[in-house]
Amino acid sequence: MGENESSVPSPSQQDKKMAYHKVNADQRAQGHSPYLDNDELQATALELEWDMEKELEEPGFDHFQLDGAVQHHLGNSQSPDLDLEPIQPSSSPKGRFQRLQEDPDYISHYTRQAPKSNRCSFFQILKVFCTALILFIFGILIGYYARKKCASPSPSQEPNNAHTYHEILKEIKAEHIQQIYRDLLQFPREDDVDIAMKILVQWRSQGLEDVRLVNYSVLLDLPGSSSNTVTLKNSGECFYPSGQQCNRETKTLHSQDLLYSYAAYSAKGTLEAELVDVQYGTVADLIRIQAITNVTKKIALLKLGQSPLLYKLSLLEDAGFGGVLLYVDPCDLPKTTDLTDKAFMVSLNGGGDPSTPGYASIDGSYRQNRLNLTTLLVQPISAVLAKKLISLPEDTVQKDRCIPLQWPAAGKKIISLNIQSVTTYKTISNVIGYLKGTVFPDRYIIIGSHHNSLNIYSGQEWASSTAIITAFIQALTLKVKKGWRPDRTIVFCSWGGTLFGNIGSYEWAEDFKRVLQRNVVAYLSLHNPVTGNSTLHPVASPSLQQLAAESQSFKCVEKTRCPGSNVSSVQIQGDSDYFINHLGVPVTQFSYEDIKTSELTGQVTLQIANEPVLPFNALDIALEVQNGLKGDEADIPQLLAVASRLRDTAELFQSDEMRPANDPKERAPIRVRMLNDVLQSLEKSFLIHRAPPGLYRNILYRLDERTSQFSVLLEALEHCKLHQSNETIQAALSEVLNSINSAQVYFKAGLDVFETTLAGKK
Repeated sequence: MGENESSVPSPSQQDKKMAYHKVNADQRAQGHSPYLDNDELQATALELEWDMEKELEEPGFDHFQLDGAVQHHLGNSQSPDLDLEPIQPSSSPKGRFQRLQEDPDYISHYTRQAPKSNRCSFFQILKVFCTALILFIFGILIGYYARKKCASPSPSQEPNNAHTYHEILKEIKAEHIQQIYRDLLQFPREDDVDIAMKILVQWRSQGLEDVRLVNYSVLLDLPGSSSNTVTLKNSGECFYPSGQQCNRETKTLHSQDLLYSYAAYSAKGTLEAELVDVQYGTVADLIRIQAITNVTKKIALLKLGQSPLLYKLSLLEDAGFGGVLLYVDPCDLPKTTDLTDKAFMVSLNGGGDPSTPGYASIDGSYRQNRLNLTTLLVQPISAVLAKKLISLPEDTVQKDRCIPLQWPAAGKKIISLNIQSVTTYKTISNVIGYLKGTVFPDRYIIIGSHHNSLNIYSGQEWASSTAIITAFIQALTLKVKKGWRPDRTIVFCSWGGTLFGNIGSYEWAEDFKRVLQRNVVAYLSLHNPVTGNSTLHPVASPSLQQLAAESQSFKCVEKTRCPGSNVSSVQIQGDSDYFINHLGVPVTQFSYEDIKTSELTGQVTLQIANEPVLPFNALDIALEVQNGLKGDEADIPQLLAVASRLRDTAELFQSDEMRPANDPKERAPIRVRMLNDVLQSLEKSFLIHRAPPGLYRNILYRLDERTSQFSVLLEALEHCKLHQSNETIQAALSEVLNSINSAQVYFKAGLDVFETTLAGKK
């Protein structure tokens, strides 16, 4: 109680008739009730309201209230700032009316003036009732017309998505793709900027409004004025990389093919050394070779396959080799493919402009002096030349059985390898087109193809990629003209400089890295979309595997012919590299016949761009992690425990958040947005800080379909065998452990946010 209350004496039981005057004096002295802070008042609020309503019905209370107001006014005429309103039931403490009712003369002392009070109360009640009725009717009218004009997406609208997808995809016709393909091959390809400008004009002519040309000045390693050569020192025979002798006519092959049979960013010069057959260049191969000979400054004869090229070259460089001849064993190719007399081009660039590693090649950027990316002299050669070098007959197929190429038990050859190339700065161009979304315009689904300005035998491969993406643009814009638009923004990209190490995609992504980290939802690759046979090769990150499989089943139902396939998460070549390994973006890629590749890619694109909840699967990531820990090398309690916690959390996330969000009746827009923000960043936790050359930083991707373990763990074990040290395996295990734990913490934090939000609403 306060000081004001202590100055007011309590009413005596012998003089209850003075209760009213003392209460009124208390009101005059304080100007407000001292009982408002009383704990008993707060604890019995509902009971107080009922008591006061009952007391208001007692005879004479109306007169008490009005009379008290008059006396209050007269007694405080010199204090104009005091509250002059009569005592209100809501502010009257329990007990005050009880004391008044104890006075036997309570009714006789304060008689009611019924006519005047009832009249006032009746008009006041009538006025309040009419006002409330008008507001209620007005609210109903506003709600009705607002719902009619601005209806939110209803469940009945969602099944129409499948119909919309079908209408768009049926506009992608094989004859359209073939016509676009022929038109692309007619482009003069003297410069990357020229062909990029042609693609830009074509996309705009199809109806894509926002198309831009983005240029970067980058360091390219181009062939010299004459072809590289391989010379046998014993006989003096000189060969081009294709296997043709240097002194013969080369009319059968285009001169550009000879020039562009090289390894970009290789060391330059001439090396004369012994040729050593290292087969596939695995750790086991190197251990075997080093046990019988000194490999320092020698030239390795290396087959492509089994492991990434850059990884195998790093092993050979560490072992001390001076040069490498690359070839493809015919036994590793499909029977229908004949490349025995063809050399090829490879790039030793891991990605992006070599002169600006890790940052964009914009004007003013510091340029590092990185003319060679390896100390090795590297040269691709044909299988025909490889057979000549190891003195084998050209026909290695016996009784329908292919015999792999291998160096004879007794044999030694000295060769001279001459490599000349020129490094220079050139402008490469990316074509970027936007189809803006209406609901989530700040969320991007990127579809990437590439173009090629090199006029060589493999130069036509890019045209199928660009033809498919152009046909898809044409089908989409036809629907846009009828009023449709995707919910999320679709970004179409044709990358330049892909053959030199995905330079165009790297530079653009490094340039817009901060925006892409926040906005990119998925990347769909059209790097090598046409296989030329009926085998479907779908590759997808774990969170997109289910969607890729469902899209394939959808096309099977429509086409009745279902190609056998198995969606997997394996390393792939192409411009998706930066998005996988630096942004942690979910990626998918289909390789099939041209029309079917376009339909499958279009189906997946439309679903990701339009479904309210992103069609990603969190549980598949957890399952992929557990598969990656199979084997004795990962049988570590801490790893298995954190992987188990990740699966438990992912299952909870899938059941508690994903399932309700996919039910239109339970869907809340704010929760859907929060859920999608979590889904699009699921794979970012699996980016390790550093990976061996050629291996993905994103550990969710395996080396190939034959292995299920994490590639960094397999490589660490191989490194341990080669160097007799377990330091590398311990570091790799720590990287994997922290990645899995980070993902589990991320899932758990997402669940906690949803629980907090739900509790706040309740």
